[in-house]
Order: sequence, then structure tokens, then C-alpha cells
Amino acid sequence: MTLDVRGLPSALFGSAVARHTALTEWDASIRGILPTARRIGFVSLDTGAGATTLAGQAVRILAARRTEPVLAIDVADGALAARLGAGQTPPSEVRAGARTTADAVTGLDAGDGWFTLRPPVPDGPVGAWLADAAPITRFFDVSVTDFGARHPLVDLAQCAALCDVVCLVSASGRAPAELARAVAPAIAALPEGPAPVLALVDRARDGDAVARAMAGDAWPVVGIPFDRGLRASAEPAGQATLRGLLRLVATLVSGRTAVPA
Repeated sequence: MTLDVRGLPSALFGSAVARHTALTEWDASIRGILPTARRIGFVSLDTGAGATTLAGQAVRILAARRTEPVLAIDVADGALAARLGAGQTPPSEVRAGARTTADAVTGLDAGDGWFTLRPPVPDGPVGAWLADAAPITRFFDVSVTDFGARHPLVDLAQCAALCDVVCLVSASGRAPAELARAVAPAIAALPEGPAPVLALVDRARDGDAVARAMAGDAWPVVGIPFDRGLRASAEPAGQATLRGLLRLVATLVSGRTAVPA
């Protein structure tokens, strides 16, 4: 039997073309040449929101598409380093005074397209980042830092100030998303001018209604669908989740530019 495509709705083909176009644009954004090193930070306002999960996915997506290695920085609880197959990074005077890329990667665990820095954090994430990450981020086109859960009244602003782009990770429910939304303008108003991006992770099958409702905000809002693969800290199981992750990473790399859905 021959299928007569003339009888199918044109919207069906339009959607497929639109998805392909979006994927192509996101991929190009991720692979594109950056004028300066891009420092991306992942932070959440509550434990278990998914900041470490998204940071790990971002490192893998970036490493698979960019020609130069990505720097993964774990100043949270070590979970990101563990997921990337790395342990704690020993101190290094060579790395602290790095003058070349070879100096910068001294003592770092190497992955498939990335290097992982997991310094001790006796003075908290800000002190650890300044002492161990600040001397070497300039040697990498893109660095991704997992700051974990931070409190707005304690050290969230200090963490955000270390980044060019801050990914605020929140559950996709109305209340946690609204809290993240309220924090975003304070981040954007910091003297350092970091760009906030909201990632709303559907961990309880809440759907994407809140993410769609916030789509008109001054900063990008990207919804990440419910996915059992992500819950198990593995690869995403669904194509919709992969598309959400690609859009998120493309937005983070683009900085202040919101890539279209």
C-alpha cells in the first residue's frame, strides 16, 4: 500500500522541520567560537533539584561537540567529580601559577574531552574556586562549575559573581520555580553582570506548564522533562529530554542570548 502524503496535515511536516532546524541551531551554538572563556555555574536553591545532574550532562554535551577540552569544577559535595570518574584533586604549585595549558591540567583527572578539578573545600565553595579554579579557567574555552545548593542570604551571590552565566536549577513546580524566578534579577544586577538562566527540572511529573508560562521573562527559561535516565544519573532516555538539554547548553554557551524553543 502506498501512503499518499498529500492527505497528511502540513503541520506534521512543519513540526519535524522546526525540530530539525532548532537542533541544528543549538548544535551550532554549542560548537561556536567564543570571544572569551565562558564560565558557566550551576546552582540550586534546594538540595535535590538537579544541579549536579545538569552540570554533568552539560560537561558531556560540551565535550562531545567542542574541539578543546572542557573544565569541570566541583566545589559542592564531590558528586559531579564522581559522576565524571574523578577523585579529589591534589594541590599543585605548578597549577596555581599556571602559565601554559600543560601547567593548568597538572594533577587533573582527564575524561573523554574534559578535565575535572575537585579541590578540597574547607573554606567553602567560593574560597575553593578562587584558590584552585581561578588560576586556570582562562586556559579553557568553557568551564562548568557545580556549586550545589546555595542560600540567597549566605553565599549564592558570591558564587554567581564568579560566573559569566549562572544556571539556576529548580524543580518545575510552581512554588520552587517562582522562588528561582525571584532570585534571577538579583543575580543579573550583580556588579559582575552574570547572566541568569533558569532550568526547571520535572522530577515529579509536573509537566512544563510553569516553564511555558515563564517563557516571556527577561532571562531564558528552559524546561527539562521528567526522565528516568536522569533520575538514575545516567543518559537521558527520551528524545524530548535530550532536546531540552541541548537547548539549555546552547543557551548557557550563548550567554545572554535566549535560543528559541
